[in-house]
Amino acid sequence: MNKKILVLDDKSEFRRLTKAILSNKYDVETAENGLEALSILQSGDIPDLIVSDLMMPVLGGEGFLEQIKKSGALRNIPLIFLSSIDDKEQRERLLAMGANDYLLKPYNPAELLARIETIFKSIDSKSISESQKR
Repeated sequence: MNKKILVLDDKSEFRRLTKAILSNKYDVETAENGLEALSILQSGDIPDLIVSDLMMPVLGGEGFLEQIKKSGALRNIPLIFLSSIDDKEQRERLLAMGANDYLLKPYNPAELLARIETIFKSIDSKSISESQKR
């Protein structure tokens, strides 16, 4: 079964591009902003990973991250930010809040795929070691 990724971006061209890049390997759903994404998540459609823009109307990436980290069921979903904002303090704050990674736009598709794979391998190896402890 393919892993599922939710892509958030207010710009349709970035949603389409990121979906096209990831769809060869993953099932991809998209949302225009954090509020739409929360609605998808609350409906029970839970992805294995979220790739989110930072600056979006209605509910931006940082607010979205705050919301999912407050939720018990959603707290452990890995999240990668894609942003055109190269702000060291903001990047550090988001990582401290629980984001797993932060890539600058325009991003290198191979690098995004590699970072996603690294996160999935880390999760899979934790799951294996947890099950071996039981």
